[in-house]
Amino acid sequence: MPAGDDRKLLRNVRSGSMVAFAELYARHHAAAHTMAVQVATVPADAEDLVSEAFTKILDVLRRGGGPEQAFRAYLLTTIRNLAAAHAAKSRRTLLAADLDGYCEPQEPVPCTDPISEEWERTRVCEAFSRLPQRWRQVLWSVEVEHQTPSDLSRRYNISRNSAAALVYRARKGLRQAYNEALPGLQALTEAA
Repeated sequence: MPAGDDRKLLRNVRSGSMVAFAELYARHHAAAHTMAVQVATVPADAEDLVSEAFTKILDVLRRGGGPEQAFRAYLLTTIRNLAAAHAAKSRRTLLAADLDGYCEPQEPVPCTDPISEEWERTRVCEAFSRLPQRWRQVLWSVEVEHQTPSDLSRRYNISRNSAAALVYRARKGLRQAYNEALPGLQALTEAA
């Protein structure tokens, strides 16, 4: 098979001829398979490497790229590169899988800081105490006693929508009081 024949077939493939590509496939498949068997990490993957290489080269040729001559060298290099990429990917995957066998699953250890927890409790209490009496009652009913807006509407003799709006305003007020409590608490700790 003269190299000139491959050049002509490559030009024809770039022009859209699948017959020319089928001829290149038939000419070089055996050499490609031999190379794939040598470089594949698993011998069963050899034919997949060959198919993937021919597919990639066809795509490159259709876009006007790829080899002008020396098709076989280009094909064999493509197979080696694909095999190396697959091997690198499988090595990464196997490493992660191997590590799982060595690591004992452990429950996450909660990180608790008693000083931070006390600070937080103080800040929440300070914010809660700043709220109007009705908002404190509503928040207690909803958050501690798990009452719904329907329960609150009956308790306060208001509509369900009004009860939901009251809960919303109380929560918003608590957030605002919580954010405002920080400067006051910092001044107390600095004075102490």
